[in-house]
Amino acid sequence: MKKRIALFLTAGMLLLAPLLSGCQSAADEKMQEYKVLGISQMETGDYESAVDSFQKALDQSVGSIGAEELDICYYKALALYKSGDTEGAIEAYIALVEYDSKNWEVYYLRGNVYLQEGQTEEALADYEQAVSLHENDTELCAHIYENLVHAGMEESGQKYLTILLNIEPSDAEDYYYLGDIYYLNDDYDNAKTSLLQAQELGYDQALLLLGRIYAAEGDDEGAKAAFESYMEKYPDDAEALNELGQIALEAGEYENAVAYLEAALEAADAGTDEAVLKNLIIAYEYTYDFQSACDMAEEYLSRYSDEEIEREYEFLQTRVGADIEPAAEDEETTDETESADESDASDETGDTDDTDGGDE
Repeated sequence: MKKRIALFLTAGMLLLAPLLSGCQSAADEKMQEYKVLGISQMETGDYESAVDSFQKALDQSVGSIGAEELDICYYKALALYKSGDTEGAIEAYIALVEYDSKNWEVYYLRGNVYLQEGQTEEALADYEQAVSLHENDTELCAHIYENLVHAGMEESGQKYLTILLNIEPSDAEDYYYLGDIYYLNDDYDNAKTSLLQAQELGYDQALLLLGRIYAAEGDDEGAKAAFESYMEKYPDDAEALNELGQIALEAGEYENAVAYLEAALEAADAGTDEAVLKNLIIAYEYTYDFQSACDMAEEYLSRYSDEEIEREYEFLQTRVGADIEPAAEDEETTDETESADESDASDETGDTDDTDGGDE
């Protein structure tokens, strides 16, 4: 659950920024080229280069700030944040407020960055402004509530929870975000009721959350069925593949886990594959593929800081090249060895008794 705040901060920014796209002019072809290049660089995780490309796109503008320039500014702010330049991202959002002060997204996005930086008063002010400009929106209130809960500010989040629970769901997305909030509060019965309604109304994403709830309740078959139903429509969805990989790991189906997780890694976007990489390290290790596990751990540590994986990497380096049999064969060998040992012990005991009897 704690990792989901990063999901909202990233997905929210990426999904909301394009909303400001406007008409394009033929004179702005160079601007569009740099914009497209910047977006491509973001997708591969090269955020510093993306910042440079978006700035070059903005440099092509010689007139007043229009919808297209604002759109590029939103992308640049996100790229600054993702590159680690949070101060630059905040400055970019401050500039956007001056041009786009009636747009609730800019306050929500800036509030997210403030929250990540521990500037809680500024974050709360921005969240309040976002909601005042975009009232009775279940998705916005759900995101704000979840962000605050995971930042340890549940008391501040109660305001948005109350707003959310008083909104009468009107469509599939409303039911989904209501179900998500019930899920966060461990109210699985109400969560399932809302999510099943969302699914019935055509919101397929609800199947992923239903699968997590079934898994949390210990219903692995129900969870697997939910994820597989989702994947019938979205066979290359990294999130669903990762969830299926986790279920297979917990069930001891390690070869299946590797297959799911390798597919998830291939489908994952750059910067969103942390959980997949971590699960795949475990899956490789359980199949005694220490070389692949070691390589994956090295790749993981080149991107993320994690003491647990650092320790695991040190262990895996000692196992690479070791002649280790698969687990099932190990167990069989152990059983045979134990039987042989018992037989030898029995023979030795018998020999001793015979010897003792002869002496008598």
